[in-house]
Amino acid sequence: MAAAWVRGLRLWPGPAGGRFPLLPPVGAWAPQSRAASILCSWRPAGLCQGQAPGWGRPPARTKARGNEYQPKNLKRKRTHGWMKRIHEASGIRVILRRMLKGRKSLSH
Repeated sequence: MAAAWVRGLRLWPGPAGGRFPLLPPVGAWAPQSRAASILCSWRPAGLCQGQAPGWGRPPARTKARGNEYQPKNLKRKRTHGWMKRIHEASGIRVILRRMLKGRKSLSH
């Protein structure tokens, strides 16, 4: 199978269709000089002849936010647990501070 390449990027595995069937064949994009590509780089995609459609636009989807914390009890105990606190001088200071403040729970 012949692969279609544009500026070092493989677009689809076969001559037509494949992974990205909506992109036109490579021959449909008119070759342009480096100066023309620099001049067209600031314009929205599609205004310059010879540019791939959609290039230069921000991605349509972004990573979902708000799901960063995936709790694991073993990790929590190893990082913030009593044994971890007691085995380090800074951890003992943390426990003493919490004792002086009157905390009911000194560590996990």
